[in-house]
Amino acid sequence: MEEKERSASYKPVFVTEITDDLHFYVQDVETGTQLEKLMENMRNDISNHPPVEGSYAPRRGEFCIAKFVDGEWYRARVEKVESPAKVHVFYIDYGNREILPSTRLGTLPPAFSTRVLPAQATEYAFAFIQVPQDEDARTDAVDSVVRDIQNTQCLLNVEHLSASCPHVTLQFADSKGDVGLGLVKEGLVMVEVRKEKQFQKVITEYLNAQESAKSARLNLWRYGDFRADDADEFGYSR
Repeated sequence: MEEKERSASYKPVFVTEITDDLHFYVQDVETGTQLEKLMENMRNDISNHPPVEGSYAPRRGEFCIAKFVDGEWYRARVEKVESPAKVHVFYIDYGNREILPSTRLGTLPPAFSTRVLPAQATEYAFAFIQVPQDEDARTDAVDSVVRDIQNTQCLLNVEHLSASCPHVTLQFADSKGDVGLGLVKEGLVMVEVRKEKQFQKVITEYLNAQESAKSARLNLWRYGDFRADDADEFGYSR
């Protein structure tokens, strides 16, 4: 195995959605204007040829248009059909989910399909951190991230791949501060120690931040280091 350098080539992204398990969805800033144009043309098309209410029968896995709470139409994918009144959809360009009646859905016109412009929301997770398994602690971390980066532009660097989605570091666009490192500093998450040589410098920085949070008894560390006696309860392994 030749030794790899950690590659850092941050690209601008727009964060559109944070999930309850601290994954997040982003749009690529470079294709942002293409999405805006597609949405504008699609909405003009829909207003000229509105879907006949109730004419669309949703099927799991297919793409459609869905009317969001703001009254606008967006591209979506049907994830599950419980009943005509309860259709689970995923907004493919933004990463959020909603349960809608089929009367708020319609056929996606071919001119606006994913062949014309691929789904714009991509899912990622933070590299080098462990998301708390304790529900309250996890909610605190998610709330902090929503407050800091939802609907803002950030810089993203892919660090490593995993089965679910790529793990990345995110930087604030203005300060270039590391968002994940900030969570560690606040004691909202723990560090995921990785053995790869190219990550050792960044892992050391994260571990130092974790020690500071621990000394200051911030959030997860408010009762000291819980990992020794409560490791099972919190679902952490040392």
